[in-house]
Amino acid sequence: MAVERSVHGAIELPASSREALRQSLDALETSDLLALGARFTRDTERLILYLEVLRGRQGPKAQLAACLICFDLARQGHASAQKDFFNLIPTFRALAEDPALVEDLLGGDQHLDRLWRDAQAAIADDDPREGGEELDAHAPLAGEIDLVSDLDVDIDLGDYINASRRAEHAKAFARVVARKLGYDLENGILPTTSGMALDGARDIEELEEFLREAMLFSQTVPLAHGLCSLGNLFLATHLRKQRLFGRPNRRRQEAIRAGLLNLPADDPLPLVRAAALFEEEGAGVVSRFQKVSELLLDYLGFCARHQLDPPGPAAVDAYVAADRTPVPLMLQGDPRRRR
Repeated sequence: MAVERSVHGAIELPASSREALRQSLDALETSDLLALGARFTRDTERLILYLEVLRGRQGPKAQLAACLICFDLARQGHASAQKDFFNLIPTFRALAEDPALVEDLLGGDQHLDRLWRDAQAAIADDDPREGGEELDAHAPLAGEIDLVSDLDVDIDLGDYINASRRAEHAKAFARVVARKLGYDLENGILPTTSGMALDGARDIEELEEFLREAMLFSQTVPLAHGLCSLGNLFLATHLRKQRLFGRPNRRRQEAIRAGLLNLPADDPLPLVRAAALFEEEGAGVVSRFQKVSELLLDYLGFCARHQLDPPGPAAVDAYVAADRTPVPLMLQGDPRRRR
């Protein structure tokens, strides 16, 4: 079969091969897809395909991976990628401020570490004042973001203001939850499937994005606080313990860490509300949620044996470092159960 070379010198894939490759790439997790792209850094045609796949995924992890692939294309002289990456610089900088996200994406891969350093250096050399249009001081604001905390203002806002803020946050998070569960509140459309059923890589990444949003409301909304705990543990039970070549799955470890650190110390209400949400999602989700119970029981047993305080960070760090597999106490006779 004849193949042609693109203007950038890379071999262009035939349509049939391109579609077969796309299907294979769709099955990969975002980190693995990016790592593969870093190894085909001089194959422009493949990089373009990797970028297309990543742009079709949701969540900050896929966004950051797409930024890196776009940068790799841009530095090879791809004109469209150069223009796109310039526009992506603000997004790249914002995502790069999350060290946990960056560590999870790079995973200690030397090729990705080098690509990351090169991208960071290129952005550091960029002057955001150059090439941009001047701001119009009289232009109307598109919206407001509250960037000032109560502690920065020398005013006693009082209980009324705090209660009002909690109410506003509760309404805002209710909309986030409705969207995640598949409710179209404006058009009165009910979901046909469970929003918490994790049946593939995309579902998992969407849950991660939802939990990041929940974290923003965790200080004021009990349900959000509970989901930051139980939701992350639920996520962890759906992730493999090890990645390629027996490497620990840091994604799973960080989900366990976040779930345990967000366990309420004295008020059970957040957990009650979060558990109720999982229960409302149906028998299939409830059945999978039993693995969360196993993980919590294993954690409490671990703390008891090592005389550790369960709510303390030291206990959480020790448990995550142990990288344990909880004993399957529930549904032991169910042949459909998977570990």
